Amino acid sequence: MGMQVSFFVEDQPGGGYFEKVQASFFEEEEKIESYYPKENLDEILDAALLRILRNVFDTLEKIGEVEDYLQFLDFKIENIYDSAFVSKHFLLYKNPEVEKLLDHVLMEVADPLSEGYFESMIDYLETNIDDEVFVDFRLNGEELLLEVQSQGTKVSQIEPLKQLVIDYDESFDRVATEFLESFI
Repeated sequence: MGMQVSFFVEDQPGGGYFEKVQASFFEEEEKIESYYPKENLDEILDAALLRILRNVFDTLEKIGEVEDYLQFLDFKIENIYDSAFVSKHFLLYKNPEVEKLLDHVLMEVADPLSEGYFESMIDYLETNIDDEVFVDFRLNGEELLLEVQSQGTKVSQIEPLKQLVIDYDESFDRVATEFLESFI
């Protein structure tokens, strides 16, 4: 389960009362306790999300493990007071600063995530292919390049690192099945 970022916003005529924002990691919390008109609330929500994510990230940099970084990447917005404004704002949410921070976090875990995926793939393929199997991997920016060679055939697959974070098991099953089908 990923990290929860909880927004406490009560809808009011013409805007919303923003009480606080919390992150489930390291019990980060920022009290806001202010009313904002509807015109400014989008910017306020964006700024609050970015601040709380940066605070959690700073703590992760000091004490975090790979699993913590992965949960950070899979954060979910929780709308505690069921604010229609918060729901609407985060429904199609894309903030370049948040995306930039998440990309940085992804690069923090790219090596261990890729290595674990690679080792699991080797074990799986060696168990299911009756011939000698050679597997290699390389990180290419935000992609993992896997190459498998067996029975004189070489097959390559590219898997986005973000896909591993979103659904590791689905990605692994799909890629492993494609490799197996190439050699059986």
